[in-house]
Formats: sequence, C-alpha cells, structure tokens
Amino acid sequence: MELRLSEEEINEALLTIVTQMVDEIPFSDRDRAMIKRWRSSAMKLGSDDMTEFVRKANEDLARGIAMRQRSPIQKHDWND
Repeated sequence: MELRLSEEEINEALLTIVTQMVDEIPFSDRDRAMIKRWRSSAMKLGSDDMTEFVRKANEDLARGIAMRQRSPIQKHDWND
C-alpha cells in the first residue's frame, strides 16, 4: 500500500496542528507571534522548507506503513 500526501494536504495538517498548539499551550505573546510568523513565512506553499517537510513527511508515512505490514513469513509460538 502506498500513501503520498500532497503539499496542500500536509500544509492543511500543519496549519491545524500549529493553530491548535498556539491556542492550547500557554505560550508568551512573543513566542506565539514567532510561531505564527514561522508558519506563514518559512512554511508557505512552494517554499524550500515546505518542499523538504513534505518529502520527509511522506517518507515517514511510507516507513510507518511498511513497518505495520505483516511479514509473509510468520513465526509460530510453538517453535520457541
């Protein structure tokens, strides 16, 4: 099974996570502004940082899916 998320999908997920984090964690006003500034400038669609983030996120998803797939060779517990 292969799952690849688009830049737009990952951008929406990042926006949701950052927004929830900023709303729920008691950051100082300065820190909250810094996070929002990072999100809107460095992590905008088409930026090098966002492209790299999308690549790494898709690699991590693929690795996680591969780890969860069952091996065709099963070890039976009665062979221990």
